[in-house]
Amino acid sequence: MKQKNVKQRFWGLASVRAALLLPLLLFAAIHGVSAGGRGGESAAPRGTQAAAPGPFGAYTPPIELTAVKNLGAGNLLFPPGDSIDNNVWTRYYQEVLGVKVKYTWTTNEQQYAQKVNIAITSNDIPDIMMVNNVQLKMMHENGQARDMTAILPEYLAPFTREVIYQDNGDAIKSATFDGKLYAIPLTGFGLSSAMVLWVRTDWLTRLGLSIPKTPEEFLAVANAFTNRDPDGNGRKDTFGLAVYKDLFEGGFACLEGFFNMYGAYPHIWVPSGAGLEFGSVQPAAKTALGVLQDMYRAGLLDPEFGVKDALKVAEDVMAGRFGLMFGQFWNAAWINAAKVANPAIEWVPVSIPFSAAGKAQMPFGTTSYAVISARSKNPEAAVKLLNLQLEKTYGATAESTRFNITPDGFSPYAYTVLGIEPGMKNFDAAAAVSSAINNRDPSRLNEEQLNYYEMSLKSLAGDHDNNNWHQLKMFGPGGSLTVIRGYWDRGKVQPDQFFGVPTPAMTEKLSTLNKQVLTDYTGIILGTPLDSGWDSFIRSFGVLGGSRMTAEVNEWYRAR
Repeated sequence: MKQKNVKQRFWGLASVRAALLLPLLLFAAIHGVSAGGRGGESAAPRGTQAAAPGPFGAYTPPIELTAVKNLGAGNLLFPPGDSIDNNVWTRYYQEVLGVKVKYTWTTNEQQYAQKVNIAITSNDIPDIMMVNNVQLKMMHENGQARDMTAILPEYLAPFTREVIYQDNGDAIKSATFDGKLYAIPLTGFGLSSAMVLWVRTDWLTRLGLSIPKTPEEFLAVANAFTNRDPDGNGRKDTFGLAVYKDLFEGGFACLEGFFNMYGAYPHIWVPSGAGLEFGSVQPAAKTALGVLQDMYRAGLLDPEFGVKDALKVAEDVMAGRFGLMFGQFWNAAWINAAKVANPAIEWVPVSIPFSAAGKAQMPFGTTSYAVISARSKNPEAAVKLLNLQLEKTYGATAESTRFNITPDGFSPYAYTVLGIEPGMKNFDAAAAVSSAINNRDPSRLNEEQLNYYEMSLKSLAGDHDNNNWHQLKMFGPGGSLTVIRGYWDRGKVQPDQFFGVPTPAMTEKLSTLNKQVLTDYTGIILGTPLDSGWDSFIRSFGVLGGSRMTAEVNEWYRAR
């Protein structure tokens, strides 16, 4: 997938959304006026009630849909008198769409996957059920999943279409078998997982240095932060770069951003020749490891990083031991305690200082799918539920304090039958908040954005306890979300190119292979000779299942 095409697709859909005047469509649909849908009744399976036309058309008489519900890690909390069967969303489904939801069972997150497997095995399938990609494949093979190929595009609202296709259709492809769509992907968007470089700019100022823009400048800053007493305490007690023992996938003080700087992409699949290659075995990864080994030898890394988890490294960050750190956009929330303790410190999110080949890696973000039973009488109703959720939670007529998070702390977003958070939501919020701050005009902000704006203003005004500093560093001008959006706008993103069902070798061997990556990478950083250590790693990776996994992934890639 070419990043340029992804970006063009997103903005093209955004323009379509604006042109189609979704608020008017929704108003018309809710109030029984023609909403510019297909007109008349759409085609329905023989023997079923005809589908109400349009993305928000109501059923008359009302219909009943069965579903199951993952209640999350614990029991959901409801306002007095409400329950999972009777709440703001179930009432709104009936009011607007004429859809009554009946849950056949509910359970917690720990037991949900097992109960879904039992439902699949016993063929006790509700109208709508959330599954993972492996379960989706099972249901397709069992003939339990409804073909949504023609139904989904007919009933998608413009905003829903924009959200579902935000990744250029990869989520749709991941739910497609033999050219037909068998689920609604509850699309996630991996861009939020891209890394930024967090820098102690108060240290830069003290040492007369600038934000690093290249790998060479990055190393120079790391060296200065280690050897030039950036905190001015007269002791050699600081290090350039914060790293934690698991190296990857923690989101805080991890090394994806460092490897991305050199054009390497650990743990995702990237183009290589006529196929795909696992990023952890790329030659560019060897280059990055060689630099890390040199940094370790020079004392720019904590010699104890190999035994420290992310929480311990966070404590060291709070104690002022580090001046550089790769991490996700939310790292400001963890750093905030340090700002509260010492208002003089200043961490700033900046772009990864890419080499010419470098880009920010972006994992495939969709992990959940809404499967519609092959026996469902009104399969299009699930699309309507999703349209309504997106519009009233995030769309142009959103009522976020009613349908998302209430002022008294309840979370109606968790009551929905199915739901998606738009992948660009936080990035759009950051752009809106930054514009409002720069122009001193919050009039166009929605409820959620206004909250970020007000907290950011408190920080800018010198909030004495700095409890709002992290919001400014995420959503304000120059914040981490703006930095990541810059990767997207400049085409500096490398998406994971594998989005299929885990292959047999992946299911059996990936956990072992990832442990091998961690072991051998750590060994090389700590001093295993680079050439022999890398060659040994590549051999072990292949023998332990990497070669088989790569062959299977490329078989999928050629057939997709």
